[in-house]
Amino acid sequence: MDRVISKTKYDRNDHKKYYRFHMIYRSKTLYFFIAIMIFFLVMTITNTLKNSLDIEKLIFSWMLTAFTLMLVPLMIIFQINNIVKRESRERLDSIDIITVTKAKIEKNSSHMEGKVVIGWKQVEAIYETKEFIYIYTGPQQGIFIKKEDIVEGDIELFRKLAQSNMTPNRRGKVKYKIRYREDKDEK
Repeated sequence: MDRVISKTKYDRNDHKKYYRFHMIYRSKTLYFFIAIMIFFLVMTITNTLKNSLDIEKLIFSWMLTAFTLMLVPLMIIFQINNIVKRESRERLDSIDIITVTKAKIEKNSSHMEGKVVIGWKQVEAIYETKEFIYIYTGPQQGIFIKKEDIVEGDIELFRKLAQSNMTPNRRGKVKYKIRYREDKDEK
């Protein structure tokens, strides 16, 4: 039977990487704050070059721009750390077993009763990096598989299962993105 099984022990750093990836590639909030940051920067540079403001307003404008430049990275770091800290208390020594078959993706976790079953029709997008496979079921929900923790099957089998079972978009393609380049030596 074609299936991929991953057994992963909870690790804070893995979850930080997952949320960092999520903030960069999936979150629209980050891009909203970057747009505001660019607006303030352009406005401040324009006002400085025109000399249209008196010195107090110019200093305030530069301080506001510097604040927004520092706010965006700090906001990302604090948000990720708070989420991971909350999860760490609940899942300290848990082991997640993720089973991927032709029919479904199933996640069993030792820290909670029951299991999460995801049908391929629910999978919105899959992103593959060098270390992880991120499976998104919505804009804010998803699970990840650590590649080195796959105990049965392999990456090629996972790709084949995903390509053949995910729902295609309007163009007839599934949203499976590989976010790294394979070296020629690895092939």
